[in-house]
Amino acid sequence: MDKELGPLVSGCIIDTNILIYHLAGVLTDQAEAILADALESGSCISIITRIELLGWRKHSPNSLKAAEALLQSVSEIPLHEEIIRLCISFRQNFPIKLPDAIIASTARYANVPLMTRNMTDFERVPELETIDPFS
Repeated sequence: MDKELGPLVSGCIIDTNILIYHLAGVLTDQAEAILADALESGSCISIITRIELLGWRKHSPNSLKAAEALLQSVSEIPLHEEIIRLCISFRQNFPIKLPDAIIASTARYANVPLMTRNMTDFERVPELETIDPFS
């Protein structure tokens, strides 16, 4: 980034996979506690996480309602020019899928860690701190 931003959120950016694991009930007790702390501390999601979470084709009516309720409890950072610029740079310089690049760009823009289980998807992105609640 051209200038260092102070943290725009007080927690972290939560990746889609963490919310999916939470909804599926497969997070460990430790991971659930870490997620709860993150949600209480003002963590956010990228707009991509909302799209991925609600766009899953295999939702039952109940799982879709649970996903919508979960998203009501977390703030969302919209896509805007600085995130787009970072995303383009990441895509030009690293082998990263577009949704992951947007999520990584959102975390870099907000100057906070990214909570994810998919460490290998994000390890090539410089200066991106990650948190794996399973480890």
